[in-house]
Amino acid sequence: MTEIKNRAKFGIPDLDAALDGGIPRGSLVLLEEDTGAKSSILQSKFVAEGLLNNEFCYIFNMEHPPAAIVNSLSVYGLEPEEYIANGQFIVIDGFTDAFGWGEFQSRWKYVCHDLSSIKDVHDVVKQATSEVQPYNNMRGIVDSLTTLLLASDSERAILNYIHHQMATQKNYGTTSLFTIHMGAHRPELIKALEHIVDGVIWVSKVDMEDEPRDVIQIRKLRDSRYSPRMYYFNVDENSAGLQEMKKKDDDD
Repeated sequence: MTEIKNRAKFGIPDLDAALDGGIPRGSLVLLEEDTGAKSSILQSKFVAEGLLNNEFCYIFNMEHPPAAIVNSLSVYGLEPEEYIANGQFIVIDGFTDAFGWGEFQSRWKYVCHDLSSIKDVHDVVKQATSEVQPYNNMRGIVDSLTTLLLASDSERAILNYIHHQMATQKNYGTTSLFTIHMGAHRPELIKALEHIVDGVIWVSKVDMEDEPRDVIQIRKLRDSRYSPRMYYFNVDENSAGLQEMKKKDDDD
């Protein structure tokens, strides 16, 4: 059996170094995305790195057709359908029939038919991952918390769910990323979520003098000596890297 390391890496060396070696196992990290920023590679790299290290991975996708997420992994030399077939990669479809209209039938084994019910959300994730052993060899992605919040009549119910997930992950050692679109919510809600979770990774599009640039910052990560500096986030089709941002005084 593969040795379980105490950190879940992204496979992006600069980022893993800034994270003090990766995300501590059992952590729930909020991935804060800004409109237009190329943050989706963090999700696909997080899953790809887990699969390459013989970990179990799940993705609960609510914003895109599941096939698009699966296909995004092929650029890393993976055969995602094989991982799905052997149970190592678990896809939870929260997109095809998100509110129970029944007009389209999902081909996926695990489907959430009512995103407005946080109990249904919890139950489908629990069902999909029930046979995974050990849990501390699993990482997951929930994309996105924004969709859950907009679907729910109660922000409190979502906050309670995050609290529950935190307790569950601490007990089992599962590591997960929950994405959220910053501009879609009240600042007070974002602050409350940042207070609850173990870590916050922020990715934004910033206007520079020459052109807009993607910027990334680790704003919180418990039990880590992480780098809180802001970095340029350079992304191409299948790789990413961090570049230190020079202070204005350095350019004068």
